[in-house]
Amino acid sequence: MHGMNDIVWLTMRRLRLPLIVMILVFFTSVLIMVAMPGVDATGKPAHLNYLDAAYFVAIMATTVGFGEIPVPFTDAQRMVVLALILPNVAAWFYAIGAIVNLFMEPQFRQVLARARFGRRVRMMGADPFYLVCGFGNTGDTVVRGLLKRGKRAVALDSEQQVVDYRGLDPDFAYTPMYAGDTTDPKILELAGLGHPWCQGVIITTNDDHANLTIAITSKLLHPETPVFARSESGQVSDNMKSFGTDEVINPYDIFADRLHLALTSPVKYMVQDWLIAVPGTILRGKLLDPPKGRWVICGAGRFGEQVIRRLERDSMPYTVVDVHPDRVAAHPGAIEGRGTEADTLEKAGIHDAVGVIASTSDDIDNLSIIMTARNLNEDLFLVARQEDKRNDRLFQQLDADLVANRNLIVARRILAYATNPMLKPFLEHLERESEAFAEKVYGRLKSKLKDYAGPNALAGTNAEDAGSSARLAPKQWTITLGTEETPGANELFDQGMELTLSYLLHNTRSERDEDLHCVCLELERGAKREFLPSGKTPLQAGDRLLFAGWGRARDEMMWSLEDPVLLLNYATPGPAPRTSIGRWVQRRNQADSGLM
Repeated sequence: MHGMNDIVWLTMRRLRLPLIVMILVFFTSVLIMVAMPGVDATGKPAHLNYLDAAYFVAIMATTVGFGEIPVPFTDAQRMVVLALILPNVAAWFYAIGAIVNLFMEPQFRQVLARARFGRRVRMMGADPFYLVCGFGNTGDTVVRGLLKRGKRAVALDSEQQVVDYRGLDPDFAYTPMYAGDTTDPKILELAGLGHPWCQGVIITTNDDHANLTIAITSKLLHPETPVFARSESGQVSDNMKSFGTDEVINPYDIFADRLHLALTSPVKYMVQDWLIAVPGTILRGKLLDPPKGRWVICGAGRFGEQVIRRLERDSMPYTVVDVHPDRVAAHPGAIEGRGTEADTLEKAGIHDAVGVIASTSDDIDNLSIIMTARNLNEDLFLVARQEDKRNDRLFQQLDADLVANRNLIVARRILAYATNPMLKPFLEHLERESEAFAEKVYGRLKSKLKDYAGPNALAGTNAEDAGSSARLAPKQWTITLGTEETPGANELFDQGMELTLSYLLHNTRSERDEDLHCVCLELERGAKREFLPSGKTPLQAGDRLLFAGWGRARDEMMWSLEDPVLLLNYATPGPAPRTSIGRWVQRRNQADSGLM
């Protein structure tokens, strides 16, 4: 209602004088026409009534001109009409011009857009959504990822041109979006902060101070709403964590940790990469095989410094190349230069290095570094940093072993944690566990995701039937047993029958004995967690389960859980009655006969 009040207030403020002028001129003209006598058909004096006068003044002022009513005017009346035409037409043009100017006024158009945006958010009704603050490259990826996961989003950005550009994309046709001050509490609440169906606030702007402001505002006004914020400063990250931000995403820290994982445990890196990928994207096909030895790091800024710390922690030798003398002085043996020249790389010992990391803030420099290094030593392990999404094709063509895309790093991590809270503890457990556990997870995922691909998969077709050797990122879903959404499992619980995990992993609708193409990653029971449980694990009401696999596998599993007899038929030798009364009678008969 606040937006509607603004529209009414601004309209009355801008149109008050034109409307007053038009009304005064109109009613004065009506009174004059009523007072001016005419002659009827019999030659007797006659006056127009108020209705006839108002009607005539209206068609006169709008230049429609249907003629003289109810009888032809006298010459005196026509002289009066001639005198009234000019002020009436002028008053109407003045009012119409004011209305046109009002609709062309940027402030009014902004108020209209805000009211329309607020109405779209309210009309989402009982449809869960995420509030995304920042609709640039990272926000774009986040919203697309949410839509692919079957989630809805509301998007805010501070730049009108960004919102206008996204509005042209048909993928966002049903996504409410608005350009305004993303740190303004009123705009945040208009966009759904505090809405009962807002699942969380995702903050992805490029301004750390703005991100901090939005996070504080969200936690102060609605502390129960989860907040997932981007931060590229260690100080801001610590600040956000201090007041309870649910997840702080620092792309430099994340990639440095992922690079460390890739160098020390390629299997763990692969499993993590598969699970945080956006559904529908093509997965990395082969395990990385990073060599052991000395690395050349071109660029020791915020990104490069995080990488250096991980290499030092793993006791890996390295040589720094940087154009800033103070950074060169901080690293013994460093070479001053940009790294794009062959001479600089040769001074850094590129010929006997095992890998090069291009970590400057300039994409073109990073591309040049990788290409130059590859020409000097074709056996290098190549890692490149990418900042601008517009250079995606160039980095794909570069064919480096690893590409650190800052926007993609942030988007993938936020999507993974915001839409699936059970995934974070699993990934943390994966990093702590042994290689044997990682290889076990990798083997199961690799087996279940086979043939889940195809050339049309990214276009939205059913990739599971395509038969290509490439794999697509799996879908993930969480199930809580013993709820209204799982009547199939509840029926077994009510009858005191055992429900094991293997029942859920089986295709109960198929006549063939086949399991679903999915893996159970985690079982949560109260405060206890079991990772990668076996099929023999007994399940209880209240258990929460995390699965990853084909989208079709999820559909089949949900069908079994939502149908009250599919799991029961699979667990018992004979078919179960379809109705609850019939099943109750069957249980009574079995109890009477001593079968239960």
